[in-house]
Amino acid sequence: LRLIFLPGFSTAEQITAVSGRGVGMDVVKTNFEKLGGSVEIQTEIGAGTTMTVRLPLTLAIIPSLIVSALDQRFAVPQVNISELVRIRQGDESKRIERLRDAEVLRLRGSLLPLVRLSDVMRAGGVEPTHEHEPAKHDGIEATNIIVLETGGLRYGLIVESLHDSEEIVVKPLGRHMADLRCFAGATVLGDGQIALILDITGLAASCGLENNDRREKKVVE
Repeated sequence: LRLIFLPGFSTAEQITAVSGRGVGMDVVKTNFEKLGGSVEIQTEIGAGTTMTVRLPLTLAIIPSLIVSALDQRFAVPQVNISELVRIRQGDESKRIERLRDAEVLRLRGSLLPLVRLSDVMRAGGVEPTHEHEPAKHDGIEATNIIVLETGGLRYGLIVESLHDSEEIVVKPLGRHMADLRCFAGATVLGDGQIALILDITGLAASCGLENNDRREKKVVE
């Protein structure tokens, strides 16, 4: 079903001079995801096809979960959050494994690719100002993982700590930051501090997870 979202895909029976001159579904999907939305397809042979489009109620104010990494706070759009997973200290070896130099989470019988937000930020030149203490829950050290979904992508984002959910006003990034694929914008939090809004699709692409759904199937097989 995801073939229709590939560039150049057409259902035309014959190639003509006007074939492929319209807006393809790849453009539609890309623009929906830029707005923090998604497109889903359900089909049944002989019955029909349903396409479900989800968009935030307002494109200016979006509900987000505030997280921390390397002394900085970031906003994760709630529309992309599937669930939150907390792994207590001592259980990491049972739940988090390594495959081909990459970390994966064993979640209900499947393997989910993992991305550490702190590693992505360090790769971009961000360094912490002081040593971090491990996240704790009820006095017990824990690893916080946000399970994210966008289009056909599904992966886990490891963050150092979780904060409150907030309704944030989206501010566009300046032209000098337009090439940063990991960020969709910025916002001013209630205490006056600036937080960058994570681009869930761009973050996955920067870590090479564009085709992680196919990789996951191969790993399970």
